[in-house]
Amino acid sequence: MLKKLAYVVLGLVVVVVCVAAGGRWWLGRSASPGGDARLAGLEQPVEVWRDSLGVPHVWAKTDADLFRAMGYVHAQDRLFQMEMFRRVADGRLAEILGEPLVDTDKFLRTVGMGHSAEESVRRLTPEQRRLMQAYADGVNAWIADHPGPLPPEFVTLRFEPEPWTVRNSMSIAKIMAWDLADWEVGLSVQQAIDRVGEALGRELMPFYPDSGLTIVGADAQWRGKGGAAPAAAPGPAPRVSGPVPRVDAPPLALHLLEGVAAAHASNSWVVGGSRTRSGKPILANDMHLTLRAPAIWYLAALHGGGFNVTGMTLPGVPVVIAGHNDRVAWGYTNAMVDDVDFYVEQVDSADSGRYRTPDGWARFTVRREVIRVKGGDSVVHQVRGTRHGPVLSDVDERGGNRVMSMRWTAYELSTEITALLGMNRARSASEFVQALRGFNNPHQNVVFADVEGRIGYWMGGRVPVRRGGDGVLPVPGWTDEGEWVRFLEFDEHPHVLDPADGFVVTANNRQAGADYPHHITTHWAEPYRAMRIRQIVEAGRGLTAADVLRQQMDVTDAFALRHLPRAIQAAERASLAEAARELRGWNGEARVDSRAAALFYTWFEELRTRVGHDEFRGRSMYFPRATLERILERGTSPWVDDVTTPATETLDELSATAMKTAVQRVGEQRWGDLHQTSIDHPLGVVNVLDRALDLNIGPFPNRGSFHTVNVSGYGSRQPPFRNAYGASQRHVVDMADVDGAGGFVIPTGQSGNPLSDHYRDQNAMWREGRLWLIPLDRARAEARTVSRIRLTPR
Repeated sequence: MLKKLAYVVLGLVVVVVCVAAGGRWWLGRSASPGGDARLAGLEQPVEVWRDSLGVPHVWAKTDADLFRAMGYVHAQDRLFQMEMFRRVADGRLAEILGEPLVDTDKFLRTVGMGHSAEESVRRLTPEQRRLMQAYADGVNAWIADHPGPLPPEFVTLRFEPEPWTVRNSMSIAKIMAWDLADWEVGLSVQQAIDRVGEALGRELMPFYPDSGLTIVGADAQWRGKGGAAPAAAPGPAPRVSGPVPRVDAPPLALHLLEGVAAAHASNSWVVGGSRTRSGKPILANDMHLTLRAPAIWYLAALHGGGFNVTGMTLPGVPVVIAGHNDRVAWGYTNAMVDDVDFYVEQVDSADSGRYRTPDGWARFTVRREVIRVKGGDSVVHQVRGTRHGPVLSDVDERGGNRVMSMRWTAYELSTEITALLGMNRARSASEFVQALRGFNNPHQNVVFADVEGRIGYWMGGRVPVRRGGDGVLPVPGWTDEGEWVRFLEFDEHPHVLDPADGFVVTANNRQAGADYPHHITTHWAEPYRAMRIRQIVEAGRGLTAADVLRQQMDVTDAFALRHLPRAIQAAERASLAEAARELRGWNGEARVDSRAAALFYTWFEELRTRVGHDEFRGRSMYFPRATLERILERGTSPWVDDVTTPATETLDELSATAMKTAVQRVGEQRWGDLHQTSIDHPLGVVNVLDRALDLNIGPFPNRGSFHTVNVSGYGSRQPPFRNAYGASQRHVVDMADVDGAGGFVIPTGQSGNPLSDHYRDQNAMWREGRLWLIPLDRARAEARTVSRIRLTPR
């Protein structure tokens, strides 16, 4: 998948070799954030203090000065990452990487994240625009007057950054929303149905077990509760007869999007004072993302104007996304909302510029995009649009006389900056909820706590209400049967304040039970992480921040324990006595030194391949782990028989054969031998670049699995299992002592510059389960300061 990118940059190897041989010292100067500086537009001086990990405390008198300084600080440490953010959003990669990236740019321009951000910019209030422009001016001040050379990626790729804009900042929310969007599952299922038939394909549909844990219980609230009818299954989806157009995103586009956005998992929980030693709430959050160097998050403390807040910022956005101020703490998980629908459109055979609607023929809108190409001629790309949204199948030429358009909630007006400003400034749980009303993009489960002892949960983001269907599979675009009729209002979302249980757990699981009257999605994560978190929280009394951090690092796999008897049975059936003995003695902990863990996961993935692969007859397999689990629960399925053999196989037979293969592949290896984490830089696929600049972090053995609280997912179906996503950050906040207990960590370091001492210096802490305090109190912050700069008005 990454060969194209490797070939693109390979021509620059000579430059890198020269750097490695004689220019590293000069290039190393780019790692210095610089000293005191004068910034145009500042009203008063601003101080920037950094601790020994390079985490900045920015002290300003006004909001605008604070934002201007934050732009300057982000640019000091993460300018190339910000550059990649905006080029992904705008589809402008071929400008710096050449012709192989043209198809990727076409896809990104058709999705139109940067284009849709323009409307959000227009709808900013004058005050919000002033603050966001101050941030952009701060970024541009560093670009215009940086000490030493630009970061090595700019030097290697031989280009300089353009000025940063408010639209660039607003487009980052669209990138986050895209990766959180539930767009790929339905298309994958539809493609599988086209290949294996309706009966088998339907078993691939996402589902959530009736017994699965929900976030909120009987005391949950939503507008209309009590008078609303119990939730009913969505009405039948309108069907498309005939083949459905293909939408195949370029693999490199997906890889780059993964590198700047969140994956479909996270944990967050908040424990009330009745269960803590201090009598005040403790909040924990770890958001699971694709692991990239640098980390997506940047730790910072913002002091000034109406802000006194610390936590995770996104380079390119001036506010804290998740963290705490001196009175309120908050965190997120993906709400898994089905927020993308695909519509198969009929094109007029007599006029290809028209498509069919319930009211007759309508004309496609056309947006002309010019893609500049490094070392080549520009390419003109026409983005067609319908009443639903852009025609995504235009980036795949196999659509024929039908095209596929996409409707996505992130194309609607979004006000996440308004919400985040209010959340950062909130002084109580009630003020926080009021601010959260504007958080309509992306969708999130939000937990929160305040110093008065209140805790709560509220689902944020837009939830479409459809006339029919559940939004999973593509529907006819020429009818109104699958149309969105409205979005749920904020008070209709599931929520709870001060729950009777004394805690709230969210791990991408279902929000509410069968009495909730609205359809949110069918594609929640399996409930095992939520079950395990709830189990260890319920077992705890007198909890401290240190206890909660240990909970975050837990690697007991509830999924493995549920299906371990089947694995033991498979080993016994295969006459593998030693493997059966080892599995019987396993406690379900996915530790690096566990051979039983290696046997179990290798067996499960081999069985998944044996059950699912043959029906696809050599084509790419789409067979989710959840589908195999459903088959294991039932004990049988039409999928089980191997259609390429004359015999009729049983699940027991395939399971035993899979265990034989697992034992051979594992040998004497442990889980850490087979399961390793690699935190890669976007340009680290080029070996010479990696060696010269030490871009990639790892690989190193790692504990955990898909279903452990300390999550560590992998992509391959057979060893070695390369872990490329996990906790992109961890934070724990004790509302009794926000400055003295808990803390933060990211998997790499503050700097995006591979030549900086702070490029990877948090990695050991992240692996070992340690946190770093970022106090809000000025005296405590000053005691941890190792360097400081002063920014003064020009």
